Amino acid sequence: MLYSHHGIYAGEGAVIHYKGADKEKRDPAVIITDIDNFLNGGKLRRRNYKERLPYSESLRIAREHLSKKSYSLRMNNCEHFATYCTTGKKKSLQVRRVIGGIATITLAVTGTVIKKMITKKKVG
Repeated sequence: MLYSHHGIYAGEGAVIHYKGADKEKRDPAVIITDIDNFLNGGKLRRRNYKERLPYSESLRIAREHLSKKSYSLRMNNCEHFATYCTTGKKKSLQVRRVIGGIATITLAVTGTVIKKMITKKKVG
């Protein structure tokens, strides 16, 4: 699985989450949909947080964001939204993992290039 979709359960089979046309790539906004639409064939999982706001507060925050369109894959995606509603802090472990992976690859490539440069200087 490349990523997981996040939302806030709003009761009566509804979920508040970011959604846009063409798999969230075009004009995403915070909407409320039925749980089947949210899952889109995926599995339902409950995220556990060490600290969380009372459910009524999480739901209030989520409802306040309905129709907002400030989506950013890196800074304000569905996981940021759900985490903010639940904990009061915007975080995305999925984004952190991707950035961490890119940093690791960058360091490995840089290390290889530097090593080749040093080897060439010793030979030359």
